[in-house]
Amino acid sequence: MSPIDRVKTFLRQMSEWETSFHAEKRSDAYKQDPNYRDQADRNAKSRLRTIFSENLSMKALNDLGAARLDTLGTGQPPEYDQAVLADTEAQSGSATNIEAVRQKGLKQRYRYTTIVEHDLPKIDDVSVWRGSSGKWERRHAI
Repeated sequence: MSPIDRVKTFLRQMSEWETSFHAEKRSDAYKQDPNYRDQADRNAKSRLRTIFSENLSMKALNDLGAARLDTLGTGQPPEYDQAVLADTEAQSGSATNIEAVRQKGLKQRYRYTTIVEHDLPKIDDVSVWRGSSGKWERRHAI
C-alpha cells in the first residue's frame, strides 16, 4: 500500500464511520434509551479503534486518536469528507506529506504525514493550513 492509498483508505473509513455514527446519535433510541446509547457508543468506539489501529502509527494512535475516542465527535457536514489533492505527495526525510481538502462546508486544507511502521505506511501526524498565518498548524486530535 502506498502512502496516498493509506490516506485515502483512512479518509473513506472515517467518513463512513462519522456519517453512520452521526445518524445513530440523532436517532430517537439513542436520545431516549441510555442502555441503547451506551451500547451504540461502545460499538462506535470499537469501530474507531479498528480504523485507528489499521491506519495510524503508534504515536498518532496515542497522541491524536485519544481525544476522538473520548468524545466520539462527529460533524455535519462530515469532517472526513475529504479529497486527496493530486500531485501533493512530498517527501520530507523519511516521512511523506499528502494534502487533502474538505469537500463540503469550509474548504479546509489538511496535511497528512505518513511514516513506514512495520513495513506499512501509517499516518503519523495531521496539520491544518491556516491562511491567516500562512503556515501549517499541527492538530492535537484526529
